[in-house]
Amino acid sequence: MTIFVETRAALTVRAAFDTAVKMRYPVLAVGKAGLGKTVALNWIAAQSGAAYCEVAQHTKAIRPMFLMLHDAYGVQRDSKHTYDLAKDCMNFLGARCGPTRPLLVDEYQNFTPPVLRELLHLQERCGFALLLAGNTHRLAGTRRDIHAMDQIESRIGMRFEIGQPTREDCIRIGAENNVEGADAYEAIVIYGENTSLRALCHLLQNCAAVTNGVGSIRLSRIETTLRVVSCGSDALKLLHERGDDLRRSA
Repeated sequence: MTIFVETRAALTVRAAFDTAVKMRYPVLAVGKAGLGKTVALNWIAAQSGAAYCEVAQHTKAIRPMFLMLHDAYGVQRDSKHTYDLAKDCMNFLGARCGPTRPLLVDEYQNFTPPVLRELLHLQERCGFALLLAGNTHRLAGTRRDIHAMDQIESRIGMRFEIGQPTREDCIRIGAENNVEGADAYEAIVIYGENTSLRALCHLLQNCAAVTNGVGSIRLSRIETTLRVVSCGSDALKLLHERGDDLRRSA
């Protein structure tokens, strides 16, 4: 998903953010991949002025985590050692500098337990609003890691679950992408509810690319596009089966 649409996932992430701001306690928003969490987080950051960062392979150790926070808040980092970087974070996130912008951490599940524990310790000391967002599946692999993550998550104030796309989500995305025709909308609802919002957006972007974005997207274009993608045959079969069911029920 690259465009912002007010889907159920976006509303859930927004509610989690508002709770974090009010509670000044870590809040967690989790769901399956492809539901629009990252788009929602970037939109919230742009609207509210919150700091946004994404945990990647090069930021999941303790020192890179502190560097990531410096970058997220636009603070120049003169220190090279982990201890000094941590002290700097305490200074610019602490109360002595006045109200601190909330922090949005995307793909939090990529953190190892020691790094996440360090971030939560920093939040406890400084009291800034913290929203952790990511996939339901955690990447910590060992039994010890899983036990440590369970202990860490017990310290989080509230957990918000992001559900599967709804019919209304798919229709709103279809409207933003110039889908036309009741049969075309029914097709994208079936596709979106059984995949993800990311997959639905990619499908509609591919449909639009064929005509350089000129004209509307009708059912025939959706079916043609599905025939040429790797999972298209399964999706087409699903669309036709659901279409037959709807006609019989009518």
